Amino acid sequence: MRDIRSDLQERATLINEQIRVAYDQFQKILEQLQNERDAKIADLKSELAMVAKFMEFEQRFLGNASPPAPRHSAAHSEQHRQATDLTRQERLVG
Repeated sequence: MRDIRSDLQERATLINEQIRVAYDQFQKILEQLQNERDAKIADLKSELAMVAKFMEFEQRFLGNASPPAPRHSAAHSEQHRQATDLTRQERLVG
């Protein structure tokens, strides 16, 4: 009977290499997705800041010159809600 240990070891080495290549590809794709997510979040935060500034301008323009709300997460949530309401109103009107 023939000794197949060396053949099995060779096959195990090949499979380990394939696993390593698949893992490396996965890591590259994961990094790309994380970068895309970070860029999207940065764009959305920038857009949210722009909407908040526009809302402050609108408040002053309409004569409701109340002092701006403190900049914290609750204020951002309120600004987001107001921006959403404004978008809905624009859709209804126009």
